[in-house]
Amino acid sequence: MSRLLIGSFIKGAALVVALGSGAMAEGAAELPQRKAGLWELKTVMEEGKGPRDEALTICVEAEMERNTVRASFEEHKTSCTKYDVSRQGDVTKVDAACDFNGRHVDSVTHMSCDFQTAMLVKIESTTSGMEKSQSISVKRTITQNGTYLGESCGDLQPGEAKSPDGTKVMVQ
Repeated sequence: MSRLLIGSFIKGAALVVALGSGAMAEGAAELPQRKAGLWELKTVMEEGKGPRDEALTICVEAEMERNTVRASFEEHKTSCTKYDVSRQGDVTKVDAACDFNGRHVDSVTHMSCDFQTAMLVKIESTTSGMEKSQSISVKRTITQNGTYLGESCGDLQPGEAKSPDGTKVMVQ
């Protein structure tokens, strides 16, 4: 994978968690937040061209996680006409309808596990809009499995992710 593609994939993978990791308004179900420390994330994205997968490690710092969550929630408040969060057992579900950069995105996100030792996030979405005077509709499924590796982030700074080839990118 090219350095540019890896960087955008890493940022996209981190976005999976940012979109699904936050506290909601009073009375709404609260979304899980990752425990601070080093995480291994395995992400698979499928959008009709065959699955693309990436593994990375990311250093999560508690305050950065909270700030990312707040920023994500604020963006959803202004960009989404629907952002319903519910919880049943150990599964948190987010049903959203949002507009970003001239595109409409309908998505359903399921989050499970404890976000302290492991996490599983699955997003199914449809993006529609115009591209080069053509109407488009892209169905996408993103699945991210995460495993907590420990408190020490080693050579990674808080908010930094590293791909298997050693490429580092700030994602938070």
